[in-house]
Amino acid sequence: MLSDLDIYRAAHLMMHSHGGNAELEAAIYADRMLRRGNRDELLTWFRIWRTIAVMRQDTDRPTTLTGRLAGSRMGCPGA
Repeated sequence: MLSDLDIYRAAHLMMHSHGGNAELEAAIYADRMLRRGNRDELLTWFRIWRTIAVMRQDTDRPTTLTGRLAGSRMGCPGA
């Protein structure tokens, strides 16, 4: 079984290699393992697939606050 760090690295590589299709590619690999009856590899690919989904959600969120919202949270006057 791969460590969480290895799963993260694999997910990152999949996103780098396949871009917007990374989740689909991981799902295809998981499906192949299911059809082969390879439970351990199925679980590994499912973990990678899930990690890609979480990483994608994190990249969809803004990483910095800008404009009035940032000022109001910092207690800046006039925000």
